[in-house]
Amino acid sequence: MSERAKHAEEERELATAKYHHFEIASAAFQISIVLASATIITGIAALAWISGLLTVVGIAIVAFGVLQPHLLPLH
Repeated sequence: MSERAKHAEEERELATAKYHHFEIASAAFQISIVLASATIITGIAALAWISGLLTVVGIAIVAFGVLQPHLLPLH
């Protein structure tokens, strides 16, 4: 019985770690979209570069969440 509980706890911890990565990546993607929209409205090219950088950061965080969720302490 305690082995099943331990296994369930480990699964919960893994899911929580992945959740935190995906939440932060989602925020990076949302900010990236807003900055891309602001680039179109204002014509300031630096916003497009920042938007692209945030997109790459979001992709990296998703990759960590999928492959190594315990590697980055995000919570």
